[in-house]
Amino acid sequence: MIAVLLVTATLQSSPAPATSAPAPAAPATASAHGTIRRYEIDAPELHDSNRAVRVYTPPGYNDPAAAARRYPVVYVLHGWPGSEGNWPGMGHATETADSMIASGRIPSVLLVFPNGSGKGFLGRSLWIDSYDGSSKVETFLTHRLVSWVDSTFRTIRSPQDRAVVGLSDGGTAAINLVLQHPDVFGAAGSHSADLRVRRTYSLGGVAGPDPGGTKLLQEHSPLEYAAEALKKVDSPVIYFDCGADDESVAENREFDALLTKLGVAHTYREFPGTHEWKYWRSHLPASLAAVTARMHDE
Repeated sequence: MIAVLLVTATLQSSPAPATSAPAPAAPATASAHGTIRRYEIDAPELHDSNRAVRVYTPPGYNDPAAAARRYPVVYVLHGWPGSEGNWPGMGHATETADSMIASGRIPSVLLVFPNGSGKGFLGRSLWIDSYDGSSKVETFLTHRLVSWVDSTFRTIRSPQDRAVVGLSDGGTAAINLVLQHPDVFGAAGSHSADLRVRRTYSLGGVAGPDPGGTKLLQEHSPLEYAAEALKKVDSPVIYFDCGADDESVAENREFDALLTKLGVAHTYREFPGTHEWKYWRSHLPASLAAVTARMHDE
């Protein structure tokens, strides 16, 4: 069974206090499984003093013999509408990690599931900072959350050992983050992403009025800027897939063609299926394997 615990933590720029550290080890009978716990941290970028984040620590993390061991981290992003509980719940992400770690398909890693709700319709954020600076989800993720994770858990603090995986809007964000924040993330895994983001009612509160709104969305549309951005990025791991019946499949094919034309190493896969949890559950193992291929614990 996966243990679940609610912990409240306050994030500061200095290392987190001892009270925000993970709870004691799970019972020995649960040693074959990792542990997932829910925290609430201060997120002034989002005007939220109780922003939820769930963290999965792999089997053996709390064993005394592993006290000096450090681990790579994968940030796992939900779609819209969604929350930090989607991937552990409907996505079966923790069970998938347990199985893949046990079989040696991936190294022992931490998984971090943040809540990316913003100021768009039904909390849509696209995982970016809003045009008016009132909801800085991207800044929260790349600065405050990463800092909190690294100061609270025994992580390896390098881009090579820090990846991001997501579905739908979270998949778009995964590609954006590895291209725009290569000093933070070295690998991206994307499922069913929109790679050319268009103005819609749901993004009005995020993008704002034109002409600035369209420009902001173009700056977070990988098909629009990747050719230039990749000149400044040193060999990131890029994995993405899409269902053959998904509404976004044409954009994923176009992105595959663009990366191939540019000579950028990447992996694109297309599978039967559409925009639903059955698809994302089935193909999470592929993205986890891809983004952790260069990782190791120490």
